[in-house]
Amino acid sequence: MIAERVAANLASVRRQIEEAVRAAGRSDLPRLVGVTKGRTFPEFFALVSAGLSHLAENRWESWISRIEELPEEFSSPLFWHFIGPIQTRSLKRYYRPLYRIDTVDSLSHAEALSRLAASSGIRQGVLIEVNVCRDPGRTGILPEALVREIDAMAALPGILCEGLMIMGPDPKDKGAPPVREVFSEGQLLWREALKMLPTMKTLSMGMSEDFAEAIRCGSTEVRIGRILFEEGTR
Repeated sequence: MIAERVAANLASVRRQIEEAVRAAGRSDLPRLVGVTKGRTFPEFFALVSAGLSHLAENRWESWISRIEELPEEFSSPLFWHFIGPIQTRSLKRYYRPLYRIDTVDSLSHAEALSRLAASSGIRQGVLIEVNVCRDPGRTGILPEALVREIDAMAALPGILCEGLMIMGPDPKDKGAPPVREVFSEGQLLWREALKMLPTMKTLSMGMSEDFAEAIRCGSTEVRIGRILFEEGTR
């Protein structure tokens, strides 16, 4: 039952992404990242068995344990994204090279990550998290400081800046800016970042409740969790 539901939901989400792309007059297809945080192993395994290879977790221990639980015969490549808040203590304890860290929210965290990645002999791909909503309760670099932070992070030897990550407004916050306003500003910031640094090719924007609007505003990657797993989401 879980496998059938998740496979059907995944197919539905892919169709909705394609519809949003057509509505936006685009020809490129944004990458779909499945957010498996808080999900059971059967749910996670149903998703990867249905063919989704880019996955995201918000705790270091979670993605490590997912890999350890996979049956030996499972051989499909998986590309892990870290989407949780970065804490220097957790980095030092749990860091392992992975596909990308999507939530680098300060120069100090970037520096700590650079040191760990360089000691592993790699350049870790990262996205810079931008607090476009300017919400004091959220992490992320304020748009006004982004140019300065990109300059500083680009010089670090252990990380590779690959784009921006932007959260939409909280739909429950009546004082938040409109979602289109946030995503439109995010697109402008990304275009300027790409001019500064050619490696900044990713604009990760859009979740279960707002990914269609994010795609209309140029998102190249959407992070979907809830609607991949719940009943009645098709």
